[in-house]
Amino acid sequence: MTTSAIDAELTGLGFPEALRWRDGALWFSDMFRARVMRWVPGQPADVVLDSAGGGPSMPGGLGWLPDGSLLAVDCTERRVLVVRDGVVATYTTLSSLTDHALNDMHVDEDGTAWVGGYGFDPDTDEPRPSALFRITPDGAVTNTSPTFVFPTGADRRLGDLIVAETFADRLSTVDVDGRSTRQWALPRGSGPDGISAGRAGDIWVALAFSGTLAHIGTAGSLSVRYRPSAPPGHPGSGILSVYDCALAPDENVIAVACADRDEARALDNDTGLIRLLRVADLPSG
Repeated sequence: MTTSAIDAELTGLGFPEALRWRDGALWFSDMFRARVMRWVPGQPADVVLDSAGGGPSMPGGLGWLPDGSLLAVDCTERRVLVVRDGVVATYTTLSSLTDHALNDMHVDEDGTAWVGGYGFDPDTDEPRPSALFRITPDGAVTNTSPTFVFPTGADRRLGDLIVAETFADRLSTVDVDGRSTRQWALPRGSGPDGISAGRAGDIWVALAFSGTLAHIGTAGSLSVRYRPSAPPGHPGSGILSVYDCALAPDENVIAVACADRDEARALDNDTGLIRLLRVADLPSG
């Protein structure tokens, strides 16, 4: 672990995912603790939405509509919730379109939401491709072609939507018609999860299965930039993985979400943490 790169740390979480910077704060879903949280570094994190207040029992992707309303994926109920003026309501139901859980989501500036899902049961099924669900600002839902294998983290790179396919070890570009038009092959068994694109076109990737944070430069070369280690007294197995990342708007800091490599242990123990890493202090790989 590159301890010199750590700028701040938030511990005591279950399984942090869906990291989003907004107005100087880092928003995220604590999936295993049924809560959406907001953290201003240097202050305690606040619970914005939880299951007791009408939120998901397992929250996933987050985003905002143009009017500032929060969207949150309800993974197990296969729907997207909206929070307007503190009131939680169903925004869109996707349960008739998939039998499997949802996970992450990207929301464009115009309010168009792109939602990914498992597409299969990772515990019992062989990986198979599934669709992304596109929700337009007027509430219409369309499916892309079923070409994405466990689509998870997504971000805009130079205007193009990029999605990570965890069980295919690749990133894919999604065109306006929902088709995959370009792919970046990643090391076999790396398990890309959350991603974050820089303004120049580089991409940061949380590699969940290999437990590292990687960087794809503008020329396409991949380098491992960070491998976390557990802090003293950590309640997990001692092996952390990286599940999401979010480059801050100034691109000087990147937030990384970590939890125990053993997700069953993370379910029962607060092994999750978020670290803010100074990009300039990360090794070049």
